[in-house]
Amino acid sequence: MLSRFSNEVLSRGSSAVLPQNLSDFWIKALQKLCDDFLDSNFAVDQCTETLDMGDPVLVSCVHEVLHSSQGAGEISAEEMAEKVTIYALSITMESIRRESGIKIPTPTLEDLLSIDRIVQFGKINPEFGQFLERSCIAPEIKTSAEENWLQRLKKKIISRISEA
Repeated sequence: MLSRFSNEVLSRGSSAVLPQNLSDFWIKALQKLCDDFLDSNFAVDQCTETLDMGDPVLVSCVHEVLHSSQGAGEISAEEMAEKVTIYALSITMESIRRESGIKIPTPTLEDLLSIDRIVQFGKINPEFGQFLERSCIAPEIKTSAEENWLQRLKKKIISRISEA
């Protein structure tokens, strides 16, 4: 699948991985990968914290976006997991937009991996906001001396929600 994705999408440049630019075939295929990634990392009402990078196709999408905006700099495994989570949620938002007709601003390469977009969508779409809360992507955060990538992502979401 990665080879086909590379030939059909990645070869067209970084803007091809924007969710709104994916064909129906690829949005459905990526949505399945995103569902698997989110299900394995964020069990509803259980707050599991697994460090799973996701499918190589998702990682390649995030890498393509990061490469276009930041150059070829290194990114830690924790940062990659955070960005894959945001990308997975962005794919989910696009699937919702296509299936329901809900007006959702489409991302750019500059804001595709921004947690702010996710938080804003959660505010205007209560079901999605509840998903964020119930899957422990945006619950109350326990304080600990050492934070992992998921805890930092949660704090970012909560801080953006409280700022608005």
